[in-house]
Amino acid sequence: WCFDCGSALAEAEIEYADKTSTQVDVAYFARDAVDLAARFGVALPPGVRIAVPIWTTTPWTLPASLAISLGPELDYVLVEGPADAGGRVLLVLAEALAAKALARYGVDTVQVHGSAKGAALEHVVTAHPFYAREIPLILGDHVSAEDGTGAVHTAPGHGQEDFVVGLKYGLVDRYSAAEMNPLGGNGVYLAGTPLVEGQFIWKANEAI
Repeated sequence: WCFDCGSALAEAEIEYADKTSTQVDVAYFARDAVDLAARFGVALPPGVRIAVPIWTTTPWTLPASLAISLGPELDYVLVEGPADAGGRVLLVLAEALAAKALARYGVDTVQVHGSAKGAALEHVVTAHPFYAREIPLILGDHVSAEDGTGAVHTAPGHGQEDFVVGLKYGLVDRYSAAEMNPLGGNGVYLAGTPLVEGQFIWKANEAI
């Protein structure tokens, strides 16, 4: 696809350029932190929040984020995260990736409060980082503990695996085509896309 001309090109006509994508971790805070903590066998103290961080190399897809996928058989831990605005924040991370993820957040010690399989966290609701949108935790066999956080930001309009799991959980039927894929054929966010409408994806990538 030609972003400049907005038309399809044959493979032989395309000139490729190297592009380094930004990597970002984004926290999705639990709507009901007490319930999420209980799934780890933990009684949550008052005032403590819980977030599920995702890691992505395609930040420009975040406006299309509709769910977070977890591996049903992966081991997850509830760990002490960096303080936020003076308050405690616990994080949900794949056990195998916890130390590496926490190091990115400036936390040197892995303090585990509880453990649970991904399947036990299904249907927990979190909040989208910048939209008034509920983001459920769903299960997908495509999720691994090879890199990131073990929690995969899921945008059914931007990938086959995301579409398949989104179809299974009814996300494809729940959202409009523009919400699932808010990008036009020219690589610019569609009019009416909150916060980023009219922006070219690489500029929005930097802004987000």
